[in-house]
Amino acid sequence: MKYFYLSLLLFSFCASGFAQDIPLKRDSLKTDIATPLPGQPDSVESVGLPLKFLRLNPAENLQPQFTPYDRHTVSPQPGNRSSGLPAVHWSGAASDYFNSKSRTAVAATMPTSNLLLYSSATLGLVETPWFGKGNYYILNAGANYAVSPLLNMGVSGGYNSNFGTLPFWNAGVNASLMLHPNLMIDGGITYMSTASNMFNMNQSAVMVDMHSRYRISDDWYLNGYGGMPVLQSSNHPTRPMMPMMNTPYYGGSVEHWFKPTMGVEAGMIWMRDMFSGKMRPQPKLELLFRPGR
Repeated sequence: MKYFYLSLLLFSFCASGFAQDIPLKRDSLKTDIATPLPGQPDSVESVGLPLKFLRLNPAENLQPQFTPYDRHTVSPQPGNRSSGLPAVHWSGAASDYFNSKSRTAVAATMPTSNLLLYSSATLGLVETPWFGKGNYYILNAGANYAVSPLLNMGVSGGYNSNFGTLPFWNAGVNASLMLHPNLMIDGGITYMSTASNMFNMNQSAVMVDMHSRYRISDDWYLNGYGGMPVLQSSNHPTRPMMPMMNTPYYGGSVEHWFKPTMGVEAGMIWMRDMFSGKMRPQPKLELLFRPGR
């Protein structure tokens, strides 16, 4: 059985490697709504349910973070239902930095029109001049349910090998709500815990994050971000918490779409410096991409 799962991971890695690369950060601010709102022709509409994964490339942890999630929206096609089973929609994602890369394969299915089930497998490689090459893998699974066109809820869980040194588990719930045709909020609660490791370290944390997005016009938006650990536990109190379990942040940004499929977001995010422990501002400037309307 062990070799079966390893073979499945390798197959997913190869299949996604030949597929078209899809940047992980494409349209990461898209509204989490199952069906479009009537009479709202702006860019916050979505035709699929979003999947939220904890960061799939550890190199991204060195960049300014405005949310702990990578968001990947899928729109499963009806397909052939002659077998009586819902169709499985395959998609992929890729992330490349100068010293790291990752490939993700995602399988999703919709048993009903408002329920999406998914699983994913990620294989990655990081290379540094001091430690050489390191490989890791990440497994995720979850479900998203559209309670109404205005409310979407989800549950998820996953395992990160973390280069075989300090692997960890995660499980969480998330939701998004359209409070007003121009105002959307979404957030989540995530529990994280270390798995068995060579350092005999046992840490856990409960993380909370929140995001709000306000539409000024069809091309201009305001964003607010915030997140922090609310509970932390460690069997070695003198040792620092793992970075992914101790990353408070808050800030805001302005978002502008100068083309139907291309935009830019700029703002300032305050994050805790891992060396000094102080909250320090970091500029946020990012190009945004999305499929054509």
